[in-house]
Amino acid sequence: MHLKFGVHLPTHGEYGYREILEVSLVADELGFDSLWVGDHFYLPREFYEKTGWNPDKPNKLDAWTLLSALATQTRRIRLGTRVSPLPFYEPARLAKIIATVDIISRGRVNFGVGAGWFKDEAVSYGIYWGRHESRIFRMLEALEIILKLWVEEGRVTYMGEFYRVIEAPFWPKPLQKPHPPIWFGGSSEAILKATVKYGNGLLPLSNLPIENFRRIASYITEMAGKKGRSISLAPSFTYPAGLGENPKEWLSKIMEYSEAGADTILIDFSMTRVPLSMAISMLKEFSKVVFPKYQTYTI
Repeated sequence: MHLKFGVHLPTHGEYGYREILEVSLVADELGFDSLWVGDHFYLPREFYEKTGWNPDKPNKLDAWTLLSALATQTRRIRLGTRVSPLPFYEPARLAKIIATVDIISRGRVNFGVGAGWFKDEAVSYGIYWGRHESRIFRMLEALEIILKLWVEEGRVTYMGEFYRVIEAPFWPKPLQKPHPPIWFGGSSEAILKATVKYGNGLLPLSNLPIENFRRIASYITEMAGKKGRSISLAPSFTYPAGLGENPKEWLSKIMEYSEAGADTILIDFSMTRVPLSMAISMLKEFSKVVFPKYQTYTI
């Protein structure tokens, strides 16, 4: 069985740019398929408390600026957000940002999208929040504009309820054709439906119980199959609590979720305190033990 493996790195707490770059270079050299970062202004207090950081100074690096920098330093690992809340952006501006990062990375962008879940950051920065249904609608409207700008050759006009573009030129286009892969984050009914319609992959919340994952995988497989589509499923596990502390636990967890339909497994370092040296040691051990069993590509 062939599986892909990815890493979700924190961009807060003790992980500044230099630390993130060091882990990213290691993951790239070891043969991990993808690197993901969260896209937030800041996070709830508990994220900083769990990672040993002062919650009264909630730091957070900008996701796409960071990925742009990593794109110039890494060679083959794919780079994405887990995930960008589209209602926090002007869609045309985000389309330009991501197209630029895709060009810089020579076609290695994964576009993770969501509707937003942390109300406090939206309120703090003057972003309209609204009900979940409203945020989902704005997410989909923004995504449609982004896709039109990326794919259509002429000038684009889109008159939506929340967003509009009028005779908008958009060049250069992203390097990946028809566009960078779209990955949805979450597991609500609305997100699952959006994934079936637009998505290339699904990023469930970390440590999703196996029963819940089986239910999601069954729905996605059935509904996507009716449309003749194939969608990747990438469950994520925090380290060490969610994934386990030793290779035996890692292999057991991976087998359980791969048999349920996962084709990608993500290691999430963003929710617990994992010092730089520990993260690097763990990735080296993981690649040594796990990769040969799942025939993943290594350098």
